[in-house]
Amino acid sequence: MERGDDERRSPETADGIAGARPTTGRLRAGPLGQAGWTLMETMVVTSIVAILSAIAIPQFNALSLQLQTGAAATELLQDLDYARTMSQRTGTAHYITVTGGAGVNYKVQRAVNPGAIAPGSDPTVRTVTLGTKMPHVVFAQNGVAVDCFGGSAGTATPSTQLVFNSRGLPAAAASYFVGSDDGKNTYVLSVTGAGRARLCRRVGAGWR
Repeated sequence: MERGDDERRSPETADGIAGARPTTGRLRAGPLGQAGWTLMETMVVTSIVAILSAIAIPQFNALSLQLQTGAAATELLQDLDYARTMSQRTGTAHYITVTGGAGVNYKVQRAVNPGAIAPGSDPTVRTVTLGTKMPHVVFAQNGVAVDCFGGSAGTATPSTQLVFNSRGLPAAAASYFVGSDDGKNTYVLSVTGAGRARLCRRVGAGWR
């Protein structure tokens, strides 16, 4: 004899659906039955992170300063090449003037009267102020007295403007030393009287 639908249904309890377990005040563990980290585990992980940070951050800062110093020297090299190229294209002398201040700051100027360079009045073609973007990169020899061609250098920048004539040749040889203010990174951009330019990085006791 078949039972009716009402008889086949499971009886409901006072809490709702039949067979439901009563809730208690205890918190259940996660899906895999794992509890949270203990205080000791948290302290160990925090200590490891602190040690790794103490090692990595100084190395990152040193690498960043080295890259900035190299970038500043490379930009100066590109602007020297620009001044030389513009002198050849226009038939008018162009030159580099170091503008001073903290950092690697200079400008490319066009000579109105090539026979009489006048930095105070000659038109400025390009202005570069890396000192605001790279405050720890400066014109500095950092104890180096020779450039990468072996020529002696008494100062980090030429005493006068580096002028390129209409043929793209410099009026005289010149060297620009670009270094970090901590003394650990030094680059030199050397230009011979024949117009040959070379950018070198100081590695140990020599240039590379």
